[in-house]
Amino acid sequence: MDNHPELESERQYIRGAYEQVRKLRSSLSSNLQEMYFQEKGGTHQARAERDIVVNTTLERLNHLDFGELALCFGRIDHEVGPMSNGDRFYLGRIAVADDSMEPLVVDWRAPVAEPFYRATALNPMGLKLRRHFQLHGEDLISIEDEPLSGDVDTSNELVGPGALYSAIDKARSGQMGDIVATIQGEQDRIIRSPLAGVLVVQGGPGTGKTAVALHRAAYLLYTHRARLESQRVLVIAPNPTFLKYIERVLPSLGESGVELTTITRMVDVSRQLRTAQEAEAVIKADRRMVRFIEKAVLDRQRPLSSPIEISIGSVTVSITKELSALAVRRGKRRSGTHNERVRLVENFLANELAAEYVKKSEYYASLRIDEKESEEDAKAVSTEIDQDEVDQVAEIAREIRSDPTFLRAVGRIWPRLSPEDLLDDLYSHGALTKLAARDILSSDEVSILNQTYVQGQLSDADLPLLDEALVHLGPFSKRQQLPVKYGHIVVDEAQELSYMQSRMVGRRTLSSSVTLVGDLAQSTAPYAVGDWSKIVEPIAISIKEWRYEQLSINYRTPSEILEVANRLYDPKSMGLMPTRAIRSTGVSPNIINCDSDVTQCAINAVIEMANELKIGLIGVVIPNHSQCDESLIYRSIDLLLNDLPDVKVDVRGFDQSKGLEFDGVIVVNPSRLVASKRTKKAAFFTAVTRATKRLSIIVESDEVRTLNSWGIIL
Repeated sequence: MDNHPELESERQYIRGAYEQVRKLRSSLSSNLQEMYFQEKGGTHQARAERDIVVNTTLERLNHLDFGELALCFGRIDHEVGPMSNGDRFYLGRIAVADDSMEPLVVDWRAPVAEPFYRATALNPMGLKLRRHFQLHGEDLISIEDEPLSGDVDTSNELVGPGALYSAIDKARSGQMGDIVATIQGEQDRIIRSPLAGVLVVQGGPGTGKTAVALHRAAYLLYTHRARLESQRVLVIAPNPTFLKYIERVLPSLGESGVELTTITRMVDVSRQLRTAQEAEAVIKADRRMVRFIEKAVLDRQRPLSSPIEISIGSVTVSITKELSALAVRRGKRRSGTHNERVRLVENFLANELAAEYVKKSEYYASLRIDEKESEEDAKAVSTEIDQDEVDQVAEIAREIRSDPTFLRAVGRIWPRLSPEDLLDDLYSHGALTKLAARDILSSDEVSILNQTYVQGQLSDADLPLLDEALVHLGPFSKRQQLPVKYGHIVVDEAQELSYMQSRMVGRRTLSSSVTLVGDLAQSTAPYAVGDWSKIVEPIAISIKEWRYEQLSINYRTPSEILEVANRLYDPKSMGLMPTRAIRSTGVSPNIINCDSDVTQCAINAVIEMANELKIGLIGVVIPNHSQCDESLIYRSIDLLLNDLPDVKVDVRGFDQSKGLEFDGVIVVNPSRLVASKRTKKAAFFTAVTRATKRLSIIVESDEVRTLNSWGIIL
């Protein structure tokens, strides 16, 4: 508890704001109860209006539910001047007004709150004081003041350094928290960037990229609510683990309407997917697959190679090669998706066969049908006969459309296909693969597609191809839908997007309003393009220019760990801005040469780190397909850490650790985290920068030469 002279008066003010929130909650809950107990009947309009009121009230109650998080975290005082009367504003995660509707707390996203995050001593933006509050529950326990006028230090570029360092030093829980109280100037500029167009945010490890992206989603919803509440906002995370890590952030900011998903969940598939082999994944990520899929669909619209006969009673009719070719030409001339045009082809063939039946049947033996010079210009037989005969022909056509032989024939000429059917057929029949790949893929690439296919299975690398195929094929059933479009999309870890995955993102945006955040130095996918312009191109294909921002301050990684990371990658060599650590722990990373069982080495390292930290979360990062026994690590640690209940341990394969952060990190077999040779160093760089306080690296003897070549001298 500090002894700030205004501590008690500020405490009472904040308590008053909390009391006002409780009153509002109580009022809304009472209104909700009244609505529930009203008569269920009434007109349709009355019921609809009641539903709207109930849903709106529930949304407002959710908006007021921020748990143990601080309602109010700061205050700004303006200078008296021509544009201000010395106004004072209290800032928090939601807006709160008193009974006379005077503001008690201003929402952090409001324009008036901007100077709280942007003002500096060199550019005070009309402020004379910025104040930061630290709360425990609803009780104010500390105040930090930053004078911004008069004789002040102009060298400090951080906003609220005390509050910032306090937040950084907190033990990790395995769940990401918001940074609303400690947003820094360069972060706020990005958060409040305009809605329109594509914004790329490049930031090294620990620069707060993810937090900025999520706060930007909340800010855009607040600022453009009339538009985005109906058009919706989508946040795409790299994997389900990361999704769970960030899921509480937006609700803590008062936004529960944002949809969260992953790249793998963007496509509706009916089966479990296997992990693609590296060579397979690289091919399927390539932009040439756009033409490959388009060609594969066109190849399934094909005439018969030999006629098919169909018996209708005593009469036999025939789908000839010429008739099937005419059906295909007619289908191709019509607009619509492949599956939409199946019915057109089916109806045309059924009507033509019905006409042939009429010619051959005894009932219509005397009916003369003029032969036309061109099959292209042939008219339906229904124009040549009277209404009774028209009805008879229609009945015959209906009978033909239910004939199994006829349906199989249509399936050969113009089959109804799901995206999964298309790829299954394509990969399991070498002739189909070669036909679709002609002048697009090499023979070696075709062989890889066929050889890596497992009967009845598709891989995670097929997801963008399924999405591409759906655009051409159209929905296969009523359950299947074309991609939903959103008013704004945020993509985290966007440096990992392949060209085909970027197309998935692009076809889900209404107006190319997208925020991409990532770090090219952390590109670890074997197909990673390593160039923001190539990632943006499929998303903003109609936009000539896109905005680019870089974050420069590393808040997470201590300088001792960042120094090791920078031996692996020099950001300048990649055309990136170097990031600067703002803190030091005085503890160098611990490199452990493991000459015995690697699992036991990991266990020993965890115990040592736990005894140093006493509290927090330790992440053990192992190779994706490690021989390290995770279950043994967990069992041993459970026994050995009974006297350290405040230490938690999380063992993860490298892919599931990306984007997360831990108080301490133990990297096991750093040169084998991923299989791809071209991204091994990037994976190691990514793994070591997950740590906020401690780092240990467990190296086996056969890795020493590789690590030495990377600048890690053992």
